[in-house]
Amino acid sequence: MYNPLMVRKAATPTVSTVLVIFLLLARAGAARAEAPWVYRSIVLPRGAIAVDVGLGLGHEPAGPPDNGSITGFGMNLALSGGVTHELEIGLRTGFRLDDNGQTTQADRYGRPFETETYGTNFDRIANPEVHLRWAVARGSAAELGLELRAYLPIEYGSSFGLMFGLPIVLRAGAIRVDTGLYVPVIFSDPTETVVSVPIHLWIQATRTLWLGPLFGLRVVSRGGSHDEYPLGFGLGSSLTHTIDLRTWILFPDINQNEAARTFGAGIALQIRFE
Repeated sequence: MYNPLMVRKAATPTVSTVLVIFLLLARAGAARAEAPWVYRSIVLPRGAIAVDVGLGLGHEPAGPPDNGSITGFGMNLALSGGVTHELEIGLRTGFRLDDNGQTTQADRYGRPFETETYGTNFDRIANPEVHLRWAVARGSAAELGLELRAYLPIEYGSSFGLMFGLPIVLRAGAIRVDTGLYVPVIFSDPTETVVSVPIHLWIQATRTLWLGPLFGLRVVSRGGSHDEYPLGFGLGSSLTHTIDLRTWILFPDINQNEAARTFGAGIALQIRFE
């Protein structure tokens, strides 16, 4: 039988451990910073490996009969590597730390700045995703890539899916815009198709600090069609040459009912081995 007290006790050590790791690494200081965020490439350099670990909090209305709200926790874990100077490969999944984390899919909030999450259900472990990203064209003012992502259905009742992406980065001085076109297709019954255009505006406030708003438009088709409008705000900092700290708050769809009560927040570290 579900016992909220037992769930909270089980989740607390894990959450505390993650926060302690964040604080210890933060104290390491910015000995030598990586290139400013606005000039980072859309793929990792050849031979580089990045590990992303994040903690997410999801909040949403509980619905009738009590009309209250629920808050749950989740974790994101991702591993990426630069195969060549133009090709990156990666794997990521998520873990829901309590029942409310399953309901809110809180792990998706543990991957700051990554708004394109699809094909997951509500199990303790989220469907893994495998991706390939190729930098087709690079320049100081713009970059263009091609991305293929596969969703592996280990969750109960989930389906295999693919996503085709066209990531684009635009730069002008201390300003960067991450945008593009992403089309995930989930082979459920009926098939679900999404056309997504994210618009993430970043301002390089200092060499090691960047921040900005996140917008987007999604057209979701599954037996019918509706529009979604994600809205959020992100903040990042280069703690050292190889460690980034990222945090955000995200409203996944401000076009839905009670949109202000459905949101998430997250904090994550990216550790690179070069």
